[in-house]
Amino acid sequence: MKKLCPALCLVLLFALLLAPASYAEGSNTDTLLHWDIKIAVPDGATAALEGSSYYIYADEAGYLPYVMLTSYTRDSARDFVDEFTDYMRTQYADLRVTSEPRSVRIGGKACWEVDYAYSISGYEAKDRRIAAENNGRVYLFCSKEIEELGMTVGTMLEDVIADSVFLTDGKEPEQTQSSSKFADAYLYCLDSGMPKYWLDLSGRMSDSPVLHCWFRSGDPTFYETWYILDLDTADYHNGVVDIHKVTDAYGFDHSDWFKTLRFRLDGDELLLEVERDERTLAGGAEDNVLTGLYRMKEAGVGCLYQYRENGLLLKYWLDTDGRNLLLHALFRGEGPDFYESVFTLDLASAESTDDRTLVFRKVYDSMGLDVSKRFKALRLVVSDGSLTLEVERDESTMAGGTENNILTGSYEFTPKTVLAPPEPGPYSEEQLGTLAQIYYFTNNGFYPPRAEVAANGDGSYNIHLFEVVSLGGLTHTATSAWYTVDAYGAGFNDITGEEVSLVPMTLNIS
Repeated sequence: MKKLCPALCLVLLFALLLAPASYAEGSNTDTLLHWDIKIAVPDGATAALEGSSYYIYADEAGYLPYVMLTSYTRDSARDFVDEFTDYMRTQYADLRVTSEPRSVRIGGKACWEVDYAYSISGYEAKDRRIAAENNGRVYLFCSKEIEELGMTVGTMLEDVIADSVFLTDGKEPEQTQSSSKFADAYLYCLDSGMPKYWLDLSGRMSDSPVLHCWFRSGDPTFYETWYILDLDTADYHNGVVDIHKVTDAYGFDHSDWFKTLRFRLDGDELLLEVERDERTLAGGAEDNVLTGLYRMKEAGVGCLYQYRENGLLLKYWLDTDGRNLLLHALFRGEGPDFYESVFTLDLASAESTDDRTLVFRKVYDSMGLDVSKRFKALRLVVSDGSLTLEVERDESTMAGGTENNILTGSYEFTPKTVLAPPEPGPYSEEQLGTLAQIYYFTNNGFYPPRAEVAANGDGSYNIHLFEVVSLGGLTHTATSAWYTVDAYGAGFNDITGEEVSLVPMTLNIS
């Protein structure tokens, strides 16, 4: 077996996790209505929309080399290129700008190009970015290649740009009920700023929109649940999508809860209109989607993977700290309550047995202790679009019993989307404060009503989350958290010393 260095492990793993279930293969076109663009797929290539990025693979689907398209709400391609270079420097420590931004014209489109290079497992990766602007959006085309390994795209990047058609420039007629640009997600917050509903349109979790909700019933903290809004049975008219079938996270049909449930775009916002059948409000107002008109603002989407025991009870889920995989497990010891334990699956020591399997040699528990000897084998396998964790446990290391150990078995993980910012950082002080409030809320079920952010002068920021409480005629500050983070929201919890990332570190690739 060939041993992989950490960087190549990450590339391989992300390619595995995000390999699409199906592709548009051969000579055809894909129309991306939410981006107002039509893409021509070159002969012999395979293409797929994966969350917030559209990929065209020059060789084997899901791997380098490829051409990628992402879209951003920006007016100037030139300004965006400079902003994006700053972002790239945060992603690759050895990033080199091999060609400064320059104006180019491809297929009649005025563009700006910038070229980068960085190392992957000792090889130089070439990363070309070409930005084109149209109708208030910047379309960022990219090619990623490793010439030393023969992973090249030839002229495919230029061909794709030249053959693409913006739907709002008069060259392509409207083809469906609306050519409005839908974002990947939209968020509705209460007047306090606390998130209440967000609508996932990315297609990562379901082909249909997913309405995520935060409810509170009995317990003082909030919890998240979601509903699938079926598009196959929906009606479309004048840009309005009327939903007629609604199922919950477990597949139960709750369509009879709603007299009306529809959404439409209103400029940059999405309007969600709900008329509830009040007779179906068992549980009261705290844990139901209520009648109302909800004005939702653009948001972003991240993705993690989860395993539910018997298809219902959440047991394991995967995310990343940017270096390794994190396996979260819900265990139950002597008491009736569950507790969370987090295992680090070390990518530096992982090995690839084939192009679909990673074998982990080093595993660490929540305390950082090496627990690799508990497992005879721990493998991550992608097959037919599913992600499976295969475990062979050393039964002699079962101290604590079956309730608080990862047991021998095969666990199939399904995608679960999470709320994220609509654009990559760096973020302003105001944005960092909002991100910190949402981060605390989604992790603790309580929304701190106030956030104070102070720059430290070294590129870091202190964030104080708190509320002012009145007791017996006196007021005092009740602190929820202190964070010290950089402009991208990564840093530490000053109280616990734990690492935090205000932007979800999920299994996405960009």
